[in-house]
Amino acid sequence: MRRLTGALFLTLALAACSGGVDAIATVASTQGSVGVGPQRILVAVIDQETDEYLAREDVTPVAVLRDGIGSPLGEYEGEFVWTIPDVRGLYAFEMDIPGANTYQLTIEAGELGELGPIGLIAFGEPLQVAPGEDAPRSETRTVAGTPLEDLTSDPDPDESFYEMTVAEAVDSGPSVIVFATPAWCTSQSCGPMLDQVKAIAPEFPGLNFVHVEVYENIHVTDPQDLVTVPAIGEWGIPSEPWLYVTDGNGVVSAAFEGAISEDELRAALAEVSG
Repeated sequence: MRRLTGALFLTLALAACSGGVDAIATVASTQGSVGVGPQRILVAVIDQETDEYLAREDVTPVAVLRDGIGSPLGEYEGEFVWTIPDVRGLYAFEMDIPGANTYQLTIEAGELGELGPIGLIAFGEPLQVAPGEDAPRSETRTVAGTPLEDLTSDPDPDESFYEMTVAEAVDSGPSVIVFATPAWCTSQSCGPMLDQVKAIAPEFPGLNFVHVEVYENIHVTDPQDLVTVPAIGEWGIPSEPWLYVTDGNGVVSAAFEGAISEDELRAALAEVSG
């Protein structure tokens, strides 16, 4: 099976220079992952000359969703999220996408001025499992049958994250499922997201936490030899990392691609923790 392409797949970067900086804004959500209705859209702001990520914590960006000819459909305030703590980050926007179509975004980003327009494609049926859908009951590997060092490329794993299959977790109560591959992550954000979840897990003792390593054979030396675990196909995961939260009925209540803020994570877990 193919190697995943990473969460920060830059799609349809159409324009964006402003404020004396040769900056470009791009949709960082993986192509094919944006659906209809409430959607979390990731946007990167990058210096075209240096490839430096320019999104900053002290800037609250505002995005305008526009139709294909540029007419405004809605305005949304974004939130900064670290993809690699203290190194680089993105802006996350919660938008209401009216239908499967091609859209434009323009973004007011503080000192960088107005960026865009950039393209955004929304699909009627995104690649991955979405909130409101039943969680696939994936029979993932556990420490009961596989050595921990073969289950995860996390250099400091929490063994409790590998005690239940996804199916067991989802069927037994509210759960947090993290699809990530710290050693092989093309976006370099798998380790940071998994570390976030490990750090916050003790605050939510009533939830099940499961890490699903993206690849079955993590000890290979050639990335071309990597083989994805079956759960990746069952959940339609198009990139890495992804975090899913399921409720007590086994229904997906939240999904996050690429990066998540502490506030977003706590709110999502609190919603299902009762």
